[in-house]
Amino acid sequence: MRFDQFVFRELVYRPVTSLRGQHVMPLIRRLERTQWLPRPQLRSIQLTRLQELLRAARKSSPGYRRRLAQLRDPIPTLAALQEVPTLTKQELRSEHAELQSSSPGLFCVQKTTGGSTGEPVTLLKSRVAMAWELAATWRGYGWAGVGVGDRQARFWGVPLDSRDRLKAKLVDFTCHRRRFSAFDFDPEKFDAYERELVTFEPDWLYGYVSMLAEFARWYIQSDRTCPVRPRAIVTTSEVLATDDRRAIERAFHSKVFNEYGCGELGTIAHECSEGDFHINDENMIVEILDGERACEPGEKGELVVTELNNHALPLVRYRTGDFAAFKESPCSCGRSLATLDRLYGRAYDFVVSPTGRRFHAEFLMYVFEEAQRHRIGIAQFQVRQEQPDMLAVRVVPAPSGFTGEMEAKLIDRIRLLMGGEMRVRVERVARISREPSGKMRVIVGLQNAGAP
Repeated sequence: MRFDQFVFRELVYRPVTSLRGQHVMPLIRRLERTQWLPRPQLRSIQLTRLQELLRAARKSSPGYRRRLAQLRDPIPTLAALQEVPTLTKQELRSEHAELQSSSPGLFCVQKTTGGSTGEPVTLLKSRVAMAWELAATWRGYGWAGVGVGDRQARFWGVPLDSRDRLKAKLVDFTCHRRRFSAFDFDPEKFDAYERELVTFEPDWLYGYVSMLAEFARWYIQSDRTCPVRPRAIVTTSEVLATDDRRAIERAFHSKVFNEYGCGELGTIAHECSEGDFHINDENMIVEILDGERACEPGEKGELVVTELNNHALPLVRYRTGDFAAFKESPCSCGRSLATLDRLYGRAYDFVVSPTGRRFHAEFLMYVFEEAQRHRIGIAQFQVRQEQPDMLAVRVVPAPSGFTGEMEAKLIDRIRLLMGGEMRVRVERVARISREPSGKMRVIVGLQNAGAP
């Protein structure tokens, strides 16, 4: 272990997380042991945690007291979970106060996410749940050969609010990482990115698929050689196409490991060295449903997740809005964790301003997350670039209402950030439909604006 890795692991990350009541390091070691347990033992862990979660939910959450009224206590089997009604994003938003625990505990984290489905969600996550989430995430990164204290180059969003930017800088320092803005795709900036990579010498790269793929193609098309050799690259937030994986691996001379998760739940699955997505079974129960029917292995359906650790605001049978399938056979790596075969959800595009500046879809996600924090009444949204200087924003108003003043503030914010040349048209709709593939395309760039 290098000296700087030791310092950030033992003298920065460990004490900072411990002060917040998140004892992550011991949990990482526990998860590294449980991933090899026989499948029945993992399911026993899940049942015990499920019983504890439901007991706490009945005790302190009026909403769950109602939802669980017909369920036996304690729940006898994991299969009995199917008797509980599923929870949609809209229900989470509208019933938030009733679903949240009346005694959430200290050091809870408030998480706001626009989500890949365009429905902003805000929830509390307990310190215990955050610790388990972080531990599972680090375990997954360990499969890529990196860990706490390693230097990370993070190709990610930059918060729009100054207070959030400061918070992000503190988190980046704690995690020993350097942030590279994923919102600005001007190739002229790639030279500056390269210089910063040389200075920082990252052990691994992490970020949005589209940004890493474009940066990789800049190297390939200009016949350049990346001067750094990361041990691994972890991609996230978007579907990883085969061509993108090949380009990233070719440009950076390193293996790509993909991850899947969502803001409300944290990471759900990580890719191992054999290429399979292993679910964090100790933290959650994952179902794949076609409507209300459980799908067979290999059959595509919606991911429905029960998070087992968050007693502050339980998510029981939570519909993620993403689509996937279970793998039919176990992974050759030997881990007994359940595996996903394919991920179908999450299609992102770029939006281009009239001046030619390119914005990653997550840029607009940040705008709507910011709007959610300021209580602008939006239940769901979709942004389509209809013309080089025109964005059409489709909005499903929240029950609390989406006023003309709120609409004007949203338009002004988008134009301030993207440039005054951009026109914004807001359309109120009753619902936003999915594509036939099951994807919910929240940000639709100009090249795809006419697509169904």
